Amino acid sequence: CTQGGGRRPPMLPSVFAAELESKSFTNGKDDKPLVSRLYSGAFKEQFAKVTKLDYSCLGWGDEEAAQLAGVIASGAAPQLETLALEGNLVSGAGLDTLAAAVCRKRATPRLKTIRVDASTPRSSRLTLRA
Repeated sequence: CTQGGGRRPPMLPSVFAAELESKSFTNGKDDKPLVSRLYSGAFKEQFAKVTKLDYSCLGWGDEEAAQLAGVIASGAAPQLETLALEGNLVSGAGLDTLAAAVCRKRATPRLKTIRVDASTPRSSRLTLRA
């Protein structure tokens, strides 16, 4: 498992666009809007059809869980059935944030399984199977 240097959580297109503003491009006036549109289109297309997200062993903590919760709460992944988070450092508070996102307006109506380590403190809002 990775400790603190793994893949970053997915970003909503609005977050990506905001982060893109701090980047330099040779032709930023034309390239930034293009890159932002391409990311937004790819994000929406891929997340609309995803059934499993596996973010195991990435060294994620509560901050990354909160960013993932934002994506889930947005309703971007309506087909999601399984979310795998084993081998991360997400606390009970981080799981509470994810639970709120999952429960929000049925953002993930097909979600059946959230996998975490048996030693992860449990969320007070979700019943999880390790």
